[in-house]
Amino acid sequence: MPNAEEVARQIAVHEAVCAERWKQTNTRLSRIEIVLGVIVLLLLVGEGSVIDVLKRVLG
Repeated sequence: MPNAEEVARQIAVHEAVCAERWKQTNTRLSRIEIVLGVIVLLLLVGEGSVIDVLKRVLG
């Protein structure tokens, strides 16, 4: 049976590993958000509807 110091060390290692995983996950989510934003922009502009509306509004 592990003693208190060993358990504390294991918890510290676990916390460090989890913190790194969350950092990687947040980085990936940020990239996904950017890609989705670009896709939406391309769909709107590629469709031409946004350009038509801007032409009508601006003159």
